Parts: sequence; structure tokens; C-alpha cells
Amino acid sequence: MRSSIFSLCTLCMLCVFCILSCKRTENHVIITFDDANVDEWFAQRELFNNYNIKATFFITCPHKLTNEQIEKLKILVNDGHEIGCHGLNHVKATEENQYQYIEAEIIPALMILSDYGFTVTSFACPFGSATPYLDSMLTNYFSFIRKATYNIRDTLISTYPEIYTHKAQFCNTNAMGIDYNYNISMDNLEDALIKAKQTNTFLVLYAHVIDDSNEDYTISPQYLEELFKKMKKHRIGGETCRGVTGGIVK
Repeated sequence: MRSSIFSLCTLCMLCVFCILSCKRTENHVIITFDDANVDEWFAQRELFNNYNIKATFFITCPHKLTNEQIEKLKILVNDGHEIGCHGLNHVKATEENQYQYIEAEIIPALMILSDYGFTVTSFACPFGSATPYLDSMLTNYFSFIRKATYNIRDTLISTYPEIYTHKAQFCNTNAMGIDYNYNISMDNLEDALIKAKQTNTFLVLYAHVIDDSNEDYTISPQYLEELFKKMKKHRIGGETCRGVTGGIVK
């Protein structure tokens, strides 16, 4: 009798575990925002919190942030978001300036962000690219390096393997632009989300300003919420760059 009861209880526990596992949300999207649009990002804090989405905000020109903006960023960090580096003055890395780039763009930006109280382990390359030499140098300062692309071929973005990455101690990956001017349909995005979940990878996305202007390099709150709804539908959560690497710099 006791054996039968024990077997029944074990079976019930296994069933509950399977049900919970099937409904569990898994993080498969890295949503990032570039530049220093702190006020616009912060204005959508409730939207991020309502869907429990965590993002990484890459800051450029940190020396120009106001005290109020610094406090807003700290609140976002307390919400679970990450602050990354996007260079001191948003200078593009080229063959000509690559040897001075770390001293001119990286170290000063990191020092300023550190003085503000932010621990930074992720970097988004200004204008989306870096030289091979700079890539090797950046690994001394960051565990996550993010490049940028857009839907050049005007096709399903799931066909760009470079915008997917895996959990690792170091990531050097590309990201797909989803601003208004990139004209990525929600069906296209949903297809990319599904691929990330099916392949157990992370889809990396980037945008800039969050507002309703429909100007280049903006993304509307409505579009962002539709993305969050699609993520919720497929039980997909948002991960920070540091969450993927662990934030340990070699």
C-alpha cells in the first residue's frame, strides 16, 4: 500500500514538473539601445517592468549626462537592466585611429561611468563595426562586444546567423537593427524569435530612441510592446549582455 502511494506521489510530482517546465519562460533575446537617450528610455520604464523585460543600454558621451539622467540610469539598473559603453564620443573605429582608440574612446568612458557608480562589461561599437586589431584589444576591457547590421537583403532576419549568439564567457556578436527606418515587420521578428527558442540561442537586437515620431533611428512604444507581447506568447524573456557572459573580463 505504501509503495503504491509513494509511486502515485512520485508520478504526480513528475507531472507537475513537466507542466511547469513547459510553461517556463526562457531568455532568448538580447534587446539593446544605443547612444544617450536616457529620458526617452526611462519614460518607458513601466512598459519594461510590465513585461519583465531586461535590456542593455549602451551609453555614449557619458561626460554630457546630467545628474538627473545618471539617477535615472541607476534606477534602471536597480530594475535589472544593464549599462554598457558606446564610446566616449561615438567615434568610428578605423584602420587609421585603431591604435589610439582605446586610450581616446574606451578608457576615459569607462572611468566616467565607473565614477558614476556603474560596473561596465559590455561594449557596442559606434557605427556597428571595429577592426580585427581593436576587437582583440577590446577583450581586455569587455566580455561582450556588440556590432550592428540591418536587413540588407530585405528578407527574413532569421536568415542572418551572425545576429544569434550562445551563452559563453565571451561574446563578439552582431545585432539586427529594429528602428523605424529598418522596416522590420512584427511577423519577421516573430519568426526570428521562434528560431532563437528552437535553436537555444540568443537573438540580438538594437534600437535607439523610444518615441512616437516615426523618424529614423526611433522605435515606437507600441512597436516595442508588440515585440514584448510576441515574446510573452512564446514564453521568451529578455536577457542583458552581462547575463549571457557572466560579466567576467579576462
